[in-house]
Amino acid sequence: MLKTVSITGIDKECTPFKKENITIDQAVPMINTSNLTWIECVVDDIINETPTILNKINVKFDPTILLSGYLTSYEDIVDTLGIMLPFIVTGSSITQTSPLLIFIQKNLIITIHDDYGGKIQKLHTYSSNLLRKLPRDPNKWDDRQTLLLFRLMDEVSEANFSVLRFIVEKTEQLELDLTNPRQIKRDLPLELSNMKHSILTFVNAVWAIHDIIRNLKYGDSDMLTDNDDILEKFEVILSRLDRQIQTAENVMDVISTGMVVIQTETSNKLTTLIVWLTVVATAVLVPNTLATIFGIPDFDIKYIWIIPILIISTIISTIITYRYTKEWRVNPFKINKLKKLRKKLY
Repeated sequence: MLKTVSITGIDKECTPFKKENITIDQAVPMINTSNLTWIECVVDDIINETPTILNKINVKFDPTILLSGYLTSYEDIVDTLGIMLPFIVTGSSITQTSPLLIFIQKNLIITIHDDYGGKIQKLHTYSSNLLRKLPRDPNKWDDRQTLLLFRLMDEVSEANFSVLRFIVEKTEQLELDLTNPRQIKRDLPLELSNMKHSILTFVNAVWAIHDIIRNLKYGDSDMLTDNDDILEKFEVILSRLDRQIQTAENVMDVISTGMVVIQTETSNKLTTLIVWLTVVATAVLVPNTLATIFGIPDFDIKYIWIIPILIISTIISTIITYRYTKEWRVNPFKINKLKKLRKKLY
């Protein structure tokens, strides 16, 4: 379902215009009367709605070429440039990506996305000031749409970075919770695993955007400018993406440290459990041996003595075993005693 259609651009007199909540049929006539047109479409189902939108605007491009890509895609077909970028979306525990499709023809830019593209919608709402700053020369159509594309990709980068800030905040809170001895019961391994998955999703998406921007800068598309000063602006986004990747790797280190802490804590609990099982097994071994001896048919002993002997032997063996294992838990291999023995011998 096509939810909303908005259009903004620069008319033949170089004056910005904008219309919101219109239909595709109303937007099509404005394309031929403008020096630059940006059509913003919000849909429920990108896969099924995109071909219909492109047919109505008379754009000859198969969107499945872009949608078949992993996270991002780039396709330059003569008079049409198609780009797919990922929006990173995070919920309470899951982080995933949502596609943004961008189609570029001469004097025309079309963006199609679902409800997760809120930043692009906001940019479209306040696009009048941006369009006033674009070149007004009718012959510089490629400069205008390259600058607008730069602004769109910069907005996507910023929107994705806000997700990283959210993940960092959750990681810092989890780090504080790990140091709090009175924390409530929670599934920390699952939370750490979800955070790690979120970081990996973010890094994969950022690297994919990084590759697309490099393709745009050095791909020599006919729909983009050859002006090196304008293309150099994409280096700003590339450097910002590099910093985002570095930040994400630092967060990954924090998460890895938290997982090591949990593994160590689990190992300590298992060690304590094994020690107590050893104490119980060893303590029961002595009365079990005595009971076996008392069960010999020819062994003459009154039953009134058997139970007290078994109880007393169990208590004594428990105390001795616990103290013995406690001593060896502190210094399990008796390294200090071995060093003293070596000094005496030599």
